[in-house]
Amino acid sequence: MISEQTNLIAHVERRRVPLDEIVDRDSSLSTTLIRGLDILACFLGGDQTLTNAEIAKRVGINKATVSRLCKTLIALHYLRRAPQGGFQLAPGLLALSYPILSNMKWRRQAVNQMQEYAEIAKGNVSLAVFNGADAVYVQTVGDITDFPHVPEMGMTVPVAESSTGRSLLSLLSDEERAAKYLEVESIYPDAVERNKERINRAIESCQTKGYCISYGEWRENIYAMSAPVGITKDGLEVTLSCGIPAYRARKEDIEKDLAPRLASVAKNLRLFNIFGS
Repeated sequence: MISEQTNLIAHVERRRVPLDEIVDRDSSLSTTLIRGLDILACFLGGDQTLTNAEIAKRVGINKATVSRLCKTLIALHYLRRAPQGGFQLAPGLLALSYPILSNMKWRRQAVNQMQEYAEIAKGNVSLAVFNGADAVYVQTVGDITDFPHVPEMGMTVPVAESSTGRSLLSLLSDEERAAKYLEVESIYPDAVERNKERINRAIESCQTKGYCISYGEWRENIYAMSAPVGITKDGLEVTLSCGIPAYRARKEDIEKDLAPRLASVAKNLRLFNIFGS
């Protein structure tokens, strides 16, 4: 029963790393730049609008400094004033991301195979890469009609808590994985230890079967599968993931058909030389 699954969203909290702690790691860092970017990061939780006071509380600086930084971000078109008051993210951030997306030509090369699989699985299929302690989606295809969760481009999920993240972990060497665990723990305290067995099983499954599965673990109404694809020629680890509403799929069908089929799609992408390894 899906109700018996652990819905990790309820207790996953991203830690805001204090500015002093960041600077202590490297005193050559620009504190002003960090504060400005930290203001933009305040919106990652899904808030559409934040007031000066709300931003000041989250970032931990006074309102006068927030006001000055927000004015600068507005001038750069990264923030805009909301009609009802407060601040919102501005379209300039999309323009900023364009060079990254346009350089990922392999995203478009993979779309046809992703779409074919999405139609078979009746789910949404996505490509994702590492983004620090998270995985970030860079391409999604499928049908969003009546779908409880759509991983739009730019959306992130915690590495330790998701099949997408665990699949990416399987692409790392032991040394790289150890470093990534430290990074994850700095943002999501105890996440690696809490999910250690799940992570190890997922990595082993990816390395032996070519995929890993999560039944309602990240979102209780979604069954998720992920298959590691490889590493791009410019060094990005990439995984292929599919989310299916729990009411549309049986676990038996996922394990015997859909998950192995997803692994085959990932293998085909590698054979097409889209990825460097």
